[in-house]
Amino acid sequence: MRVLAFTILLLSHAVLQAAEIRLGVHNFPPYFVMQDSNNCGGEAVELTRKLLQTDNIKVTAVCATPARLYKLLQSGDVDLTINIKQTKALPDNVSFIAPPFVQLSLVLLTHGAAVAREKQPTIAAIRGFDYHGQRQILTEKGYTFIDLPDSISAVEMFIKGRSSALLTYDAPFDYYLKQHQLPFAKNYQCQLLEQLDAFYVVSEQSAAKSYISDKLSQYAYKAQLSYFTQ
Repeated sequence: MRVLAFTILLLSHAVLQAAEIRLGVHNFPPYFVMQDSNNCGGEAVELTRKLLQTDNIKVTAVCATPARLYKLLQSGDVDLTINIKQTKALPDNVSFIAPPFVQLSLVLLTHGAAVAREKQPTIAAIRGFDYHGQRQILTEKGYTFIDLPDSISAVEMFIKGRSSALLTYDAPFDYYLKQHQLPFAKNYQCQLLEQLDAFYVVSEQSAAKSYISDKLSQYAYKAQLSYFTQ
């Protein structure tokens, strides 16, 4: 009994030593929203703070591009983020929390006329994202990729007509149209490629990994969640 109590004390101490839990955030609205490199938030940040933050533990959003975020996750400089399991750039030393955070729809948007007239159509996408193999498939179909730092940069490239296509998840695209009060243009063609689940991803290097996993899993179990958010 004393050994168990001592173990619990050690675990509690480890969490308290990590009084700051660092949530990795890239520009992927509405879940992650970056105003600039030092100011980011969004629905996922608010929910994560609600679930993990206490009087002793602060949840801090770390703003980064996806490519940099994966390196920070590998080193433990961020404790967790949200991502699909299939991203090849994710480090190996991570674990995923069930249930999924949200289901995402991966879509291919095209300017119909541009694709028809261009010998080698271009496609805007996020640098470092494999899109569950779709990058390779579209490359083999003749698309040339224009890699951008984040989802909104890719959306803007397409909206402004600087790429003939856009490979994206529907949430950031819909968010951008709503924020800028833009209609879904008649010349846009949208193809649903697949639906993928995004999960909380926890770094194995995190001193708070047990605390994070336990708190999120317990909340989901008690609330009988299929997804953390719809």
